[in-house]
Amino acid sequence: MWIWRLAVICLCVSHFALADQVLEEVMAVVDSTPILHSDIELADLVSLVERNPDATVDDHRSRLLDARIRLEVQYRDLEDSGTLYRLDIDLERALDTLVARAGNEQLLRAQLEDHGLVWADFEELALRIAATSAFTEQRLRPRVSVSLDEVRTAYEELVVARHKSQDQTVPPLTSVHDDLYRLLLERKLNDEIERWLDSATERHDVTRFVR
Repeated sequence: MWIWRLAVICLCVSHFALADQVLEEVMAVVDSTPILHSDIELADLVSLVERNPDATVDDHRSRLLDARIRLEVQYRDLEDSGTLYRLDIDLERALDTLVARAGNEQLLRAQLEDHGLVWADFEELALRIAATSAFTEQRLRPRVSVSLDEVRTAYEELVVARHKSQDQTVPPLTSVHDDLYRLLLERKLNDEIERWLDSATERHDVTRFVR
């Protein structure tokens, strides 16, 4: 097994850019798709995960790798199941969002070049983000609902209890209903996403070489 891993690390070239092929360190592999050092650099350029000001460089890169593995597992799961081809994917919106995170297109293109990347690498990452977002919104969100009883329970636990503990006037349920509804909806949606990720991970072979 160690011989196979060493061969992958030594021989693998960028799986996105065909021009200017460069030997790179393999950070992880999802099925037969390597996640390279340049993939993590790209994920950082577009802020795939929010940077914690208290985190070390190694911790931040580890979180980037986790996020990139997660994204690849989700994308491969959609592709293998055929669901990918039945989604309404807004790639342009994803591209625009990521460009904005990087600053602007001119700056991003310069940064890509500095890291030995090309625009096609960026488009591949944007496609994965757009696809998983489309699945979340079109397939997972419709499964989620929040009842009035759940909102009332959250009101008692999150609003009433907190305000009473701080000896503050408790706002009426009507004034916080919508905020509580959205909070519960997003919590349930996140639970659905995690269940999907767990089941997808079981269907795919993930090997992480770098901690």
